[in-house]
Amino acid sequence: MRAAIPAEVARPGTKLYPGLRRAIEDLLTGGKGIPARTPEQVVARVNRKWFGERADERSAADYRGCARCTASGCDAPRHSPDAPDGCDRIKNRNSWLAAAILGQDCLDAGCEDGWIIGGDRCQVCERRAAERRRAAKAAAEAAARWEAEIEANRTVSAAQAAVAAWTSAETAEDRRVRQILAETGMYGVLLDHRVHQHMTGWRTKHPRPELGPTAPPRPVQGAFLIPMPSGSPDAPQGPQNDSQCRTQAHTEQKAANSA
Repeated sequence: MRAAIPAEVARPGTKLYPGLRRAIEDLLTGGKGIPARTPEQVVARVNRKWFGERADERSAADYRGCARCTASGCDAPRHSPDAPDGCDRIKNRNSWLAAAILGQDCLDAGCEDGWIIGGDRCQVCERRAAERRRAAKAAAEAAARWEAEIEANRTVSAAQAAVAAWTSAETAEDRRVRQILAETGMYGVLLDHRVHQHMTGWRTKHPRPELGPTAPPRPVQGAFLIPMPSGSPDAPQGPQNDSQCRTQAHTEQKAANSA
């Protein structure tokens, strides 16, 4: 047993810390409600605790187990079931290992790593493992649902922002063209028709973004309530810049006044 103790705890040829020696003797001989274990079982327990819980790393001088750790030590509360947010740095390797090998994860004192000493698998550990698997599965499913909801909301928000930007651009373009045409003296039905014709071409070039399958139905564009001159959908879209718009509007208004 002495040879199985990690060198970081006690160098070969040195005496064991009394508390660690008593802990090993209690495990080997049994006592205080602790069933006796074989040397092989105690060695396995020492290795499981020391290496399985990263004691070599956590006891290093440069290890930081919390924000209050320094090279000389740490005065923060120790990590424990009662203090899950405590510092997990190991300050004394001997006392930590002594407490660790005497610690019993299972309520059955005869359980050794999921097996009852001299018997079969521990039913208590089996139930606890099943409960942990169910809890982990439920947590994973909840996290997946949460991530899906976040992604869906992010997608909807992006689509809504795109629609809002398009609507703003549409309103600005309608206002721009209407003002240009009005400055040339165009008004009434002819003005509405030319704006409508221009905006039809603009929407063809700048289609409205879709919100996706879960979006509410798109609002129906308001129809003109005044009679509009007929025209083919494939007719020319009209002038696109301010100068052309003013020139054509002046020509059409002059023709309308002559008629």
